[in-house]
Amino acid sequence: MIARTRTVALILITALAAAAAATSFAESYRALVIWADGHGLHGIWAALFPLQLDVFIAVGELALFVAVADRWPARSRAAAWVVTVAGLAVSIGGNVGHVAGHSLSARCTAAVPPLAAAAALAVGLGILKRVVAGDQAVTVPARAAPPSSSEDAARMAYAASVAGGNPLAERALCDRFGVSRRTAQKIRAPKDAAVAAEPSPGVPATAALNGKVQ
Repeated sequence: MIARTRTVALILITALAAAAAATSFAESYRALVIWADGHGLHGIWAALFPLQLDVFIAVGELALFVAVADRWPARSRAAAWVVTVAGLAVSIGGNVGHVAGHSLSARCTAAVPPLAAAAALAVGLGILKRVVAGDQAVTVPARAAPPSSSEDAARMAYAASVAGGNPLAERALCDRFGVSRRTAQKIRAPKDAAVAAEPSPGVPATAALNGKVQ
């Protein structure tokens, strides 16, 4: 139930953030068209002018989205942040510049669209970062410590060979790991003792235990 509610909440947050960003870009686009029209650009050129500014915000936002999702290192995200911040600053300048009067309230209102887009980005990236961190927080099995000596390496290899059903011979341990014959015998001792304790084929188990062969 909690997992389903969490999923619904994330979907709603994503939808609201996307709606806020889309509305902010639309408002910013309108303001920049007015600004361009008042500075010598008309028709299609005025309509295309906002793309030279807000497109950098969009590209920077998408790059940061990918950077967070793929867990890029901080240094690799720097360029995306520079593009986003520069595009945002220029967009704010254009949005504020299109206002005819000098009223502080009017200029602050004109600066809201690009700032709202940046705020939606910050919220979305913050949530995404935590979701990605939670999804990748898996338990990694502890690795076996590397062998500290040739004897330890020989023991590990011998244990693996026993588990695989093909125990390494005494000479193989000596040749492969450079251990002495005595060390190889010590490594193989538990297995050799177990083999020696097994009854021979055809000998009753009770007789083998009693040390008597009929």
